[in-house]
Amino acid sequence: MSEAGIDARRRDTQYHLPEGFEHCSKLKPVKEAATALDRVKAVVDVLYSPGGCPWDGKQTNESLLKNLLEETYEYIDAVETHDRDNMREELGDVLLQSVFQARVCESDAEDPFDIDEVADRLVNKLITRHPHVFAADDSADTANAGRTDREKSPESPEAVLALWEKMKQREKHRKSVLEGISRAQGALPRAAKVVSRISKSPDAAALFKAFDESDRLGAQMDDNRQTIAERSTFGTSSTDSDGVSEISKADAYADEILDIVRRARIDSIDIESALRNRLRDVESRVAAIESETTHAHDGNASLSRDSR
Repeated sequence: MSEAGIDARRRDTQYHLPEGFEHCSKLKPVKEAATALDRVKAVVDVLYSPGGCPWDGKQTNESLLKNLLEETYEYIDAVETHDRDNMREELGDVLLQSVFQARVCESDAEDPFDIDEVADRLVNKLITRHPHVFAADDSADTANAGRTDREKSPESPEAVLALWEKMKQREKHRKSVLEGISRAQGALPRAAKVVSRISKSPDAAALFKAFDESDRLGAQMDDNRQTIAERSTFGTSSTDSDGVSEISKADAYADEILDIVRRARIDSIDIESALRNRLRDVESRVAAIESETTHAHDGNASLSRDSR
């Protein structure tokens, strides 16, 4: 839809308070708000402030985490089921959790901040993390001045993601490629994040050795790959260049995961705990490999200086 079309649609859908609430004095800030997002901020402020809702007023950042997770999963479900109406509803609930969390933070006695500060910080991050988009207008040569080759105008989504991770690691002064991965998330998404981070590292080949605990593990992984390959070729219709459809590949991996969960239950193994423990081992070995790599780089740099 064009900008003119969007503006016309907004004019046709001017906001009105729900019927029966037009004369509530507490809703005056909501009626006077300039934008839809300002209305959200205004109504959340009324609910959280003294004289508002007893339940809302007692919430903390910690107590709201459960709601944030639930609303996020409900939005994911709406997207995956292509339920557009429910997407509108659930995305609004996710927005509420962000605004509510920020409103609670605004009342913190030691380090207060509000949703506007959060938004401004986000805008600045999006700009600085996309130098290939928001470059200086004078010329491409000037825009690329001072950047490394990998930062100059990435031409693929994969290159953009690699640049994003590299800049994030530099901004946050991270010493490890795995630093900053949340331990609060589930073991499976955390494992996916660990693998993703390592794969984007220039030392990926060395770091992936952290997974090779023994020859036994390597043989087991080969067996698993063979099983997935066999399952993914069964009942294949539309195929890719390897003769295997992407859908059947995904189904095969999902079946393999479910089978692992089933076998773990039979053996009375908490699969979540087992994967968390395994990830800790992998992370420790990654740290050791990174330390060795750093020492090797430092040694090579020293030799280079001495040879001059």
